[in-house]
Amino acid sequence: MRRQGRPYPPDKERRILVMIELAKRNMNISDLARALDIVQSVVSNVINGIRHSKKTEAKIAAFFGKDAQELFPPRSKAEIAAMREAEETRSAA
Repeated sequence: MRRQGRPYPPDKERRILVMIELAKRNMNISDLARALDIVQSVVSNVINGIRHSKKTEAKIAAFFGKDAQELFPPRSKAEIAAMREAEETRSAA
């Protein structure tokens, strides 16, 4: 069952890729949000993959000098469905 307000399941790979870049700069998500002048919750949701925003993804990637697809790999519908199923399985346990 999909939760309202959360169209996408968490994407651990996206989070890990961005967290590595943050760690290299001794920063956290709040620091990044301030540097980009974007609300922290939006930045966090984009990093975690539960919100998709090409504009925010591009800003985050540019901040790190990376291509957006490098930090935010595109997902097929099948991959999103598999991640959603894994999340539901973890929630039920």
